[in-house]
Amino acid sequence: MNYNECTDMTMPDTVRTSVGYAYVPIQMLGRVYTPEKALERGTIFPELDISISEYERGLYDGK
Repeated sequence: MNYNECTDMTMPDTVRTSVGYAYVPIQMLGRVYTPEKALERGTIFPELDISISEYERGLYDGK
């Protein structure tokens, strides 16, 4: 499907309906890991470096 087909107002509503909207809050760049540590941990941001069990228990507060 190309742009002209997506904006064609004769198409059924089910085709022209938006799927969703993304919301990305403004983030401040704070501390970061060294490149070596980031590769080891899988993220450059220490704030995102939590275990899956911490995330599942709701301990991640985004700070």
